[in-house]
Amino acid sequence: MNTPIRHFRVAHAGLDLLHGTRLKLACSLLLAERMDIRLQPWNGEQADLLVIGGDPSAMAVLQQQARTQGVATLRIVRGATAAPGVLPHGASVRDINQELAGLLGAVGEAADAAEQPAPAGMPLLLRAMQSPAAASLYLLQRGATRVVVDTATRSLALPTGASLSEIVPLLDDLAWSSTPLDADTFQHQYVYLLPRRHSFEALYFCIARHRPQLLPAVAAGTSMQLLHWPDLDHRDVPASWLLPIARLHAASWTSTALAAASGLPHDTVQFLFSAAASSGLAKHQENAVLPSPRPAGLRDSRFLTWVARRFGLDLQAGRA
Repeated sequence: MNTPIRHFRVAHAGLDLLHGTRLKLACSLLLAERMDIRLQPWNGEQADLLVIGGDPSAMAVLQQQARTQGVATLRIVRGATAAPGVLPHGASVRDINQELAGLLGAVGEAADAAEQPAPAGMPLLLRAMQSPAAASLYLLQRGATRVVVDTATRSLALPTGASLSEIVPLLDDLAWSSTPLDADTFQHQYVYLLPRRHSFEALYFCIARHRPQLLPAVAAGTSMQLLHWPDLDHRDVPASWLLPIARLHAASWTSTALAAASGLPHDTVQFLFSAAASSGLAKHQENAVLPSPRPAGLRDSRFLTWVARRFGLDLQAGRA
């Protein structure tokens, strides 16, 4: 079965005759990629892509107009080197065709992802973190609260002074909105407003503490071990969690055995398992045999002491 033909509107502004002609040829060749292009001058109305050339100051104004409407841009710039969304002056028909195919393909994937029904009960921020679309940056807003999700680095960008513990209770608020960003827009408009970075790992463990019902449950009886020590913020993780996390880092456990060994409620340990699984840290070992309990040796003591110093805690007092 043939792939359906996708229809796109490509606008242009500031192009000279040479580049305007090459753009028309490049668009006509896209029909072989199952893309039907309607080429039109830019008049500020809706388009899927805007191709810009000409004077740098005029290009900057046009690009800002496109960003405001959420329209992707392709700039043809004198003296520039080829990069995503940028072609040098004198770009060939082939160069323009390949760049159009990539940019419009990303637009089509984003549209398809937006049309898919959202999993019931999954907050918008978590959906953005798991988005399969080509865009890797998403601006999420709820009133004056702004967060940028960066799926490429698996991190969140937050304002100075903001913490995950403040964001997590608001996750399933319906007032959130999401807007894809390109790298240039993020660098110019948001990198200084949102300088704090938190990993997805830290977010999942914070959710496990404050809103565990938002994480998928791990099947009872599953044996699990952490692939590495998780990225944690001491403000978001209780001191009582450090010992079971350290044990999960050292060996494979079931939630029942770990709860008994750590003196924590079984539900709390299940929340830890859910955070580990959601963040990709879980090494599942369905047939693993739990080693018999043994006194902590010198190596374990040194490791736990290092953990305590990192979080400013006294593990001896915690055990007492």
